[in-house]
Amino acid sequence: MRQTYFGSAARSESKQLPRTLGYFGKIFSVKEVSRMMDFTLQKNIDNSVLRVNGISDMGCVRTNNEDYYGFYVPPDPAIMTKFGSLFAVADGVGGNAAGEVASAEAVNVMLQEFYFGDHTEKIPNRLKNVFRHTALHIYDLATSDPSVRNMKCTLSTLLLRHDRFYIAHVGDSKIFLFRDGKAVQLTKDHSMVGKMVRLGLITPEDARVHPNKNVLLQAVGDGPMLVPDFYAGVVKEGDLFCLLTDGILEHLTPEEMHLFIDAHGFEISGMTDMVSEIKSRGGFDNMTIVTVKVDKIPV
Repeated sequence: MRQTYFGSAARSESKQLPRTLGYFGKIFSVKEVSRMMDFTLQKNIDNSVLRVNGISDMGCVRTNNEDYYGFYVPPDPAIMTKFGSLFAVADGVGGNAAGEVASAEAVNVMLQEFYFGDHTEKIPNRLKNVFRHTALHIYDLATSDPSVRNMKCTLSTLLLRHDRFYIAHVGDSKIFLFRDGKAVQLTKDHSMVGKMVRLGLITPEDARVHPNKNVLLQAVGDGPMLVPDFYAGVVKEGDLFCLLTDGILEHLTPEEMHLFIDAHGFEISGMTDMVSEIKSRGGFDNMTIVTVKVDKIPV
């Protein structure tokens, strides 16, 4: 079954999620969320401010898709001004139970708590608090429900509000910024090979084929007191943000991804071509990419 939630595209799942949970058991169905927020479910967005597109693919080898993405661009100007637009990608940790449940729960709870939760209205602290609450929720489920015991996932979130961006992040999913012809990775990989690259022990090329390339040093679900990396910066008109899981760069270098987006575009057709190219090179992992093009800075 293919589900859609907020702006998320769930994958075909080997086990159907019994419900969508909020933090500490607060439950919102898709219908209830739609009523509270007065919005239609979003898949892709094209308005005068943002153009948002997302695609997720199981790949050629895996039998299920443990990636999940979601976003919400408020149609209500008051909500947009107050909270901004939130985007998230997550990747279930391979080899752990119920990775597909962990990634879907993390994205859904993150969105629910950010817009509905009882948290500070100071935006940077709100994003950090919601991320920590989401991580605690995943840990609580993973330690209390035998059907999802030890589940974990990565989680990378991007908030755009006025002329600022804010990022909260754990794991090895990535957020890139394409600006003025250059691509910059805004997040740090919490992986063994990522740390080895930063220490100068191996090259990025070595990391792609290293036997421990899938070993994470930090993931959502590791423990009850997870502190995410946090970044902030200025948004400029024309910026393109890309949120992606590690499967996108399994067979592409960041430079190739940049060239591919320049040549094929960041709309669905261009991303579909990119995924097809990755699959032609092996497609060993699930792959997800969400692009956010800033056409205008909201006032």
